[in-house]
Amino acid sequence: MTINQNEIQKIGELIEASQKILIIPHKNPDGDALGAALALFQMMKNLGKNVEVRCFDEPASIFAFMPNIEVLKVGLEELDHDAIFIVDSGATHLTGFNEDYPELFDKSLPVINIDHHPSNDYFGRHNLVVTDSPSATAIVYTLFEALSLNIDRFTATCLLTGIYTDTGSFMHSNTTSEILRISSKLLAKGANLRSISKDIFNTTKVSTMCLWGRVLKKINQSTDGVTMSVLTNQDFCDCDADFTEMTGVVDYVNSVPKSKYSVILTERGDKVKGSLRTLHDSVDVAQIAGKYGGGGHTKAAGFTLSGHLEQEVRWKVVD
Repeated sequence: MTINQNEIQKIGELIEASQKILIIPHKNPDGDALGAALALFQMMKNLGKNVEVRCFDEPASIFAFMPNIEVLKVGLEELDHDAIFIVDSGATHLTGFNEDYPELFDKSLPVINIDHHPSNDYFGRHNLVVTDSPSATAIVYTLFEALSLNIDRFTATCLLTGIYTDTGSFMHSNTTSEILRISSKLLAKGANLRSISKDIFNTTKVSTMCLWGRVLKKINQSTDGVTMSVLTNQDFCDCDADFTEMTGVVDYVNSVPKSKYSVILTERGDKVKGSLRTLHDSVDVAQIAGKYGGGGHTKAAGFTLSGHLEQEVRWKVVD
C-alpha cells in the first residue's frame, strides 16, 4: 500500500487538537465499514476523546460480537464536531446522509475521508484514499501504526473483522503478503479470529438459508459465462429475511465452474440493486457496474437502479 505521509501527519495533528469526534460508516454497513468505524471509536476513546458513531442503517445481527457495536446510533442530529471520520464510502451517496447533510462533502467541515475504492471523489478536507488497499481497515491500521498509537485487543478485533471480510476470509485475490503480515500482527495483539470466523461465516439463520435457497433455485448461466440469479421483494417476505442476509451469496454464486462473472439482482422496495463478482483477471466488474451508474473494485462492484424486476422468457429453434 502506498500511503500519503503528509495526509497522515495532518490527520494526526487534527486528532490531537480535537475533543469531539464523529465517525460515519457507509449505509448498510459491512464488516469493513464497521471494523474501521469501531476501531477508530476504540482508539479515540483510549485517547480520551468524546466520540460517537452514527450510521444511516442498523448493522446486521451477525456483527453483534464486535467490540463497541452497541455505541452505533442510527441517524444524525448535529455536526458540531472537531473532526469527522467517514470510512469505507466510495461515493458521497453511500453514506445515506448526502441529501440532508451536504455540508459533509463540500470541505467546509473537518472531514477525514478514509477509503479504498477507486470511485472515491476525495470529498474530505483530508483524504486518506488508498486504492491498492484491500480494505479500509487496513488503511486505519496503517494510520495507527504511523502515528505510534497502541492497538489493544478490542481495536485489533475490529480491524481484523474488516480485513477478514473484505478478503473473503483470505480467499480473494486482494489477499497479499502485506495484508497477511498485518493480520498476523493483529492476532498477536489479541484479535478474536474465532468469533470473527464463527459469527460471520459459520453461523447461518433459517431465514438466511431460505433466502439463499431462493438464489440457488433461480440461478442460471448464459452461453457467454455470466452466472446470474435474482431475488424479489416477495422472496424476502416469504423467507422473513432482510437485505443484510445477502452477505456472501454473490461470492458463492461466483464459484460456479466456467463463470466469467456473477451478478445477483435484488429488489429492494422500488429499487433494484445489482451485485457483481469475478475471479477472472480479464474482467473488470467495476466497469460493467459503471454502465449502470455504479462502481466499486475490479473484482467486486455494484449498482442501484429505480424500478422492479420482471421475468422474461425467450425461446428459439435450434437444429
